[in-house]
Amino acid sequence: MNSRLLKNNLSLKIISVIVAIILWLYAVSELNPETTKPIYDIPVEIINMDVLNEKNLTLAEEPEKSITVRIRGLANDIRKVNTSTLKAVLDLSEIDWTGSQMVTLDIEGLLPREVKLDKIPEIPVTINKITRKLIPVVVEWTGDVEEGYRVHEPIVEPRSISIYGAESLVDRVVQGVVQLNLDKDVGTIEQSILIKLVDSEGRIVESNYLNMRQSSALVTIPIYPVKTVAVRANVTGEPAEGFVVDNISVNPAQIEVNGYASIIENISSLPTEAVDIQGAVDNIRTTVNVLLENGVYLEPGQTSEVSVIVNISETTVNTRLTIEEIGIQNIPEGYGATVVNAPVIIQLRGPYTVINNITIQDLAPAVDLSQLPDGELTSGQYQLPLIISVPERTEVINISTETVTVDVQLIEEEPLASEEPAD
Repeated sequence: MNSRLLKNNLSLKIISVIVAIILWLYAVSELNPETTKPIYDIPVEIINMDVLNEKNLTLAEEPEKSITVRIRGLANDIRKVNTSTLKAVLDLSEIDWTGSQMVTLDIEGLLPREVKLDKIPEIPVTINKITRKLIPVVVEWTGDVEEGYRVHEPIVEPRSISIYGAESLVDRVVQGVVQLNLDKDVGTIEQSILIKLVDSEGRIVESNYLNMRQSSALVTIPIYPVKTVAVRANVTGEPAEGFVVDNISVNPAQIEVNGYASIIENISSLPTEAVDIQGAVDNIRTTVNVLLENGVYLEPGQTSEVSVIVNISETTVNTRLTIEEIGIQNIPEGYGATVVNAPVIIQLRGPYTVINNITIQDLAPAVDLSQLPDGELTSGQYQLPLIISVPERTEVINISTETVTVDVQLIEEEPLASEEPAD
């Protein structure tokens, strides 16, 4: 009897346990079921970039900043997950390829351990070789200076910089640009400005995987005052003897220049290249350049060439000649004639080359007996005008006498020795 009861109790106990397990499983499945849940905005952390760089490789573009994952587990366990401690780790240490591929992420901070990822997360990653190149640095400026001032070509230092990083990024860059705005400035500007990298279309190229050896440049923009100054002909030498410079003209007579304020303020004219007139006897016409001092520059559109005319004229001089011998023209047959009151003093004026070479013979002084009154000529003294041949461009300014006395004598014929007297 007792043994039968014992067996029945054991059976009941087993049945009770099974029922309890079933009830527990039911309770668990209904009250704490297995479920999945998405977790958004898990930050992506990149590690071992230095290891990748040691292989002369680098990221070419920024990976996704955050990802979404789905976790699986019991509802109670999933409720225990602290999403603020989760992070997705992108490990670059094993990468040895270039191009774009999907790379798995390690999710750290996922607790309790019973909670699992529904799917291993992946993100696309682009890898490039690390390359370098030298690019020029240029200045771009906007705005304008105050009226009466001139902007000169900007000076940038350094004029080129080295860039390095992801090959695709480095290849896009064509130059470095520093930008500056002018606002009615009246003096030279000198600033240190950050360099921007741009492509062939002027678009800025920026990336954490593109670097510069030097990130800023020293920019100098010369701004100089403008001034109108006279042009001064630099005439050298002397004209030939007997010639003088009458006038010097320059065209244009003035030019516009700009330059250092300390220099511009103290100049009123600028010289030309030398115009040599040594030994000149005629006008000199030539084209020469204006000589600019250091720190002085021509205004845009202003030519450096000017036309110079040096007017040279012959001097007018006087000379005094003494006429000792006066010729006699048209002496009648049978008469003789002599000039009584020579010498005659004469003063002449004319061009240097004429006066300097004139002689008594050139004047051909003479009297003309054909000017004697008509009728029978008798011996005696007569007053006749002195005839002077004055050279061209020459004038007589004084003469001691305009007439001379001529002694005219009849010449008696002597009989021929062979003639016999008549019987």
